[in-house]
Amino acid sequence: MTQDQNTLTQMQEEQDRQQEELLNQYGLTKPDTSQLQQEQSGETDPSSEQSDNQTGGQTGTSGASGGQTGTSGASGGQTGESSQTGTSEKTDAEKAQAEIQGYVNQLYQVEDKFLARLDEIIAQTKQEYKDLPAAQRTQKKKISLVQSKMSILLAEESKCDAEVEAILANIQATQKKYGQSNDLVSQIRAYYEDSKANWKAAKMTELYS
Repeated sequence: MTQDQNTLTQMQEEQDRQQEELLNQYGLTKPDTSQLQQEQSGETDPSSEQSDNQTGGQTGTSGASGGQTGTSGASGGQTGESSQTGTSEKTDAEKAQAEIQGYVNQLYQVEDKFLARLDEIIAQTKQEYKDLPAAQRTQKKKISLVQSKMSILLAEESKCDAEVEAILANIQATQKKYGQSNDLVSQIRAYYEDSKANWKAAKMTELYS
């Protein structure tokens, strides 16, 4: 690893730390790897959080009796009624936070997918260079190979940008629905642009090394 790569890594670590601090300010968290894998396989839409909550009175308080006994157990309709009351008392801020957390999870999924695609392109490029006859493995040829991948890299970046903006639009719509400011959206967008610049610089450094 070159000094440039070390510097870029340190910059990214600092940006990641600042991002986690930002999320904490809004009561949000960075999802762990297992959570991301589960959501990627489940394709859960965070906007379904409310409908899930509405059915929570039937299943969320079943306790030891399990199943859907929240409305038909020993306490009968009274238990179901108290569950529904508890659900209705959930504040708008809590509803907004739950929905936004789902979208934040999606952002991290997009990030992981984008970085994995960059790594794939880099591995392919390195293999192409390695497969060349020894006499052709020059710096000039390496640069030529990297440049031949630029259209693919730009297409992947544009795709990632579009996915990020779509998620940010959902976050903004959620905040508007619950009467919140859109400062979070602006801050996440700034973090994404800074991080993306670092990702690209790090990958290009790796390719040219």
